[in-house]
Amino acid sequence: MLATLCPEPRFEFYPMAKQVRGWDRIEKFYRTQYTKFSPMVVGYEVIGEWTNEVAALQEYVIDLDEAGTTKRYHIISMMPADEASGLLQGERLYCDDGFVLALLGPLAEFLEPIV
Repeated sequence: MLATLCPEPRFEFYPMAKQVRGWDRIEKFYRTQYTKFSPMVVGYEVIGEWTNEVAALQEYVIDLDEAGTTKRYHIISMMPADEASGLLQGERLYCDDGFVLALLGPLAEFLEPIV
């Protein structure tokens, strides 16, 4: 995944209006937190996918096991391309705050307002 990202990736979360940005933070997420998040996924359904030359968009439902309780989250994820590098800029996720906190775990401290 890291090889698909531009040098300064950014992951934005709406309606929370917060982001995690910068190579070091995104790399730390994928190398440490994502391996803890993945086993929480107990179900996944892609509702739709669309791509063109500037972005990819996915709508999906994901079921997470959170402390023995399954929670369902509806997510829209847009992955815009970086014009200079041709790689992904990161991701814009439209989802529930609970999903963001489950995804990031202790790295939620990296969240900062989008300005």
